[in-house]
Amino acid sequence: MKTYFTFDGVKVPVKIKKDWRTSIRYSITKTSVNIILPKHYVGAMLTSEMEKLQQWCIEQFREKPELFARFRGIVYEHKEFINIHNTNFQLLINKEQRKSASAKISRDHRVHINLPTGMTQQEEAILIGKVLSRVFSSYFLKDISDRVHHYNNLHFQEHIKSVRLKNNASNWGSCSTDNNINLSSRLLFAPQDVIDYVIIHELSHLKEMNHSPAFWSIVRGVMPDYKEKEKWLEKNGEGLRF
Repeated sequence: MKTYFTFDGVKVPVKIKKDWRTSIRYSITKTSVNIILPKHYVGAMLTSEMEKLQQWCIEQFREKPELFARFRGIVYEHKEFINIHNTNFQLLINKEQRKSASAKISRDHRVHINLPTGMTQQEEAILIGKVLSRVFSSYFLKDISDRVHHYNNLHFQEHIKSVRLKNNASNWGSCSTDNNINLSSRLLFAPQDVIDYVIIHELSHLKEMNHSPAFWSIVRGVMPDYKEKEKWLEKNGEGLRF
């Protein structure tokens, strides 16, 4: 079941799951607020628990504003400058009668964004984030792909089927059994050495498709200070997003 509640003008999605259990569990993920309930919770009992959940979320949002920022989205302003992969870009936002959003990057590093009219600020923020991720992923894909192949040729010498940038919030990268390397577009906000770490991490999976001691030995052999990069991501990763 899915629903939502509104906090500070923002719709916060709520996922409700019922299970054979006696306890109740709340959690806040990157995309929703989750609640797990006993199966017999219906009617007034369910309504009461949802009110408790909402109050709990509000307290969490006030104590940790970064949790609420996940659902509000980043508000981009017309003519604002943003730094992506160590390059400054100016956003030019245009609203018109259209069904979908689009974006393109001109040679002078201006990003032309076209949005449908009639959306809320939250809807605009989320939509702009999606189109920016898409257009910058395309723009910087060759740079990132070259970096992947550089480290592969230098240390791994494995076959790579493809390199992709995806707007992934659940992880920083993945390596499939088909030798596809997928990296989160959020890494475009990270320092180059942190990007390199994630690349090396995923390339190491071409040798070891697990996180065994053998896997970490491979990572350490290529980047001895990899733990510093992990700590940087743990500390700053929440802020890396479109």
